[in-house]
Amino acid sequence: MIRFLPDTWRDALLRPIAMASPDANVYVEIAAPDIRFAAVVVLAVLTLIVRRRFGWPVSPLLILLAWVAAAFAVWLATTGNGRYFIPVLLAAGPLCIGFVCRLPGTRAFKGALALGLVAVQGLMLYENEPWKWWGLSTWAEPPFFDVALDQEALSVPATYVTITNISYSLVAPRFPAASRWVNISSLPSALDGSPDIKKMQAVLASSKSLKLLIPSRPKYMTEQLLPNEELRATINGMLRMQRLALAEPSDCRLLPSRGLASEALKDLSKFGPEVIGKFGFWICSLQYPVALQSLEVRLDPEVRDTFSAIEKRCPRFFQTGQTSASRLSDGWIRVYPQSDMKVYVMDNGEVHYKYWRAMNPVLVGRKQDVLRGDFTLDCDAIRGRAGLPWEREI
Repeated sequence: MIRFLPDTWRDALLRPIAMASPDANVYVEIAAPDIRFAAVVVLAVLTLIVRRRFGWPVSPLLILLAWVAAAFAVWLATTGNGRYFIPVLLAAGPLCIGFVCRLPGTRAFKGALALGLVAVQGLMLYENEPWKWWGLSTWAEPPFFDVALDQEALSVPATYVTITNISYSLVAPRFPAASRWVNISSLPSALDGSPDIKKMQAVLASSKSLKLLIPSRPKYMTEQLLPNEELRATINGMLRMQRLALAEPSDCRLLPSRGLASEALKDLSKFGPEVIGKFGFWICSLQYPVALQSLEVRLDPEVRDTFSAIEKRCPRFFQTGQTSASRLSDGWIRVYPQSDMKVYVMDNGEVHYKYWRAMNPVLVGRKQDVLRGDFTLDCDAIRGRAGLPWEREI
């Protein structure tokens, strides 16, 4: 997934400053402004200016700076995701204080500067309080995200497959430690020869017990609180991309979750147990391997070629082979989970794209124009994504 990767050299070079912005989806999904990396850049430049006449000898501070800079470059080249950058995030604070200590001035001045940095970062934390919430739901008492695991879930290891963009990995620690977890929502088809697909298929092939973990959908459940036929068909369509399929319809069970209920209903005190009890996680047995489902079933050639033209224009954002096209009431949609993008080919001839953080779709052109290649799509100006946080349009 390229959600946090910079799109241009400018974005990459200014990431330390962008991280100080109180905006969501800069380097993690939530708003988590961090002034420390911008402070490191400013303090390092000031130190270089005021101490250049005395040289800059090799020291533990300089070694730490070199390590952080190298790690920062590798991070931006791979994921840009803060959850994979925690060791370096922990090093940013000591690095700031180290540079403060190297500046000329009295101890009182240095102490005030250090306290000022802590105060500003503390204010950022206060204004963007991260405690007792998860972005989608809050909690006031343990467990932090309530789900009622049964004895089988607590004691029998399995390989759990998730297919939603939100993997709900926060419940994984409550399952047996020997369990394995695979999220396939952003993976291309099993026909893809990438290393990730090969590793994932190897995990599936070596697993003795394969289970699907998916949030329940009360509107699409039977009287027995199981997925109905329509939802099962949709789930199987997603699973078959990885040679998976649901087992028998009755081989599912519901684990009630007040955490999921609070995500959907917000104030649980307004609802009775019959409503709350429909929210939870389904655990269903899976079959593997099954025949791959064609990506282009029932897809009109013109619609297929329209998707293809968009994909060729901006392959980084519209990488082919991730998902099939789905029918809407008034057109077709294809989702590109690795880049959080969607493309719409409407029956009236209009072609749109939409980034997940943009409010509205962006018109690319008419289908006939797209097929001729006579359309404009700036791959460096994706609405909702392009530019620094304060420059983005939605």
